Amino acid sequence: MKEPPLESWQDAIEAFLRSRQITFIQRVMVVRETGSTQEAARAAAQPGGTLVVADHQTAGRGRLGRVWIQGTSSDPRESPLASHGLGVAATIALTDSQLSPPRLSLAAGLAAHGACAPSLPKAGLLGLRWPNDVVERDGAQRKVAGVLVETVGKLTLIGFGINVLHDEDDFPGALSRRAVSLRQLGSSETRLDVLLRLLGEFHRAMQTPPEIVSAKWSALDILVGSRRTMIQAGRRYEGLVRSIQPTSHIEIETKEGIVQLPSLTTALVHDE
Repeated sequence: MKEPPLESWQDAIEAFLRSRQITFIQRVMVVRETGSTQEAARAAAQPGGTLVVADHQTAGRGRLGRVWIQGTSSDPRESPLASHGLGVAATIALTDSQLSPPRLSLAAGLAAHGACAPSLPKAGLLGLRWPNDVVERDGAQRKVAGVLVETVGKLTLIGFGINVLHDEDDFPGALSRRAVSLRQLGSSETRLDVLLRLLGEFHRAMQTPPEIVSAKWSALDILVGSRRTMIQAGRRYEGLVRSIQPTSHIEIETKEGIVQLPSLTTALVHDE
C-alpha cells in the first residue's frame, strides 16, 4: 500500500480523533524531523492533551536512557523531499491525567501490541516483553515496538516507537538481529494505518478497568517461565522468571534463592 504524503497526516489524524470521539488529544502536531518526540511534546504540551508525530527523529531514546533508532529511506532515485522515515515515532503529552503513570504504561503497551498485531498475516506472532516491548513470541524474539512513559511535574509523556517499513539493511550492525519491522513480518500497511490504530487502541485501553488491562498484559507476556538475566543497581541476577508485576516488581528464582527486583529500575539483559 502506498504511503500517504506527510502533509496529509494531520488532517487524517484529526478526522480519526473526531470520528472515534477521542477527546483526550486536543492538539496534533506532525513534523518532518525532530530530535525526540518526547522533548517536542514536552515543549508543545497544552491543557487537554497534545500529540506530536515525527517523520524522523534524530535523538530518540528508550527506557533507562537507551537509544531508539529510526531508519530513513535514502533511495537516490527519490528527491530529498521524498525521503521519509520508516517507523512511527509519536508522543502523547497529558496534563493532569486521571490515570497514574504505571496504569498509562500498561495501557500504552497493550495499545502498541494492538496497533501491530492486526497488520500481520497470522495471529499470535507477537507478545509483550517487560516492560513494554512488542516482540516476536518465538525465535530471536526481535523487537517491533517500544513504549517510554516519563513524568515531568504534572505532565505525563507517553512515547511510542514502531518499526513499520524497515528492511533488514535499515537496522545498523547487530541491531538487525534484535529488531524487526512489520513489513519484514508480512504487513503491507502504511505508517499512518498503524498510527491511527495505535491511537484507537490507546483510547480503548485507557477506558478499560485496570484489572482487565493487567490480565490482558499478562496473557501477552513472554518472559514468565524463561531463564533471563536482569541488572538492578549495577548487580546482575540470573534465573527463572517466576512472575512479573509490571507496576511494582519482578520475581526471579536464582541459585541463591528467590529475589524481587523493583520493576521501575531493573533492566533486562538482551542476548547478543
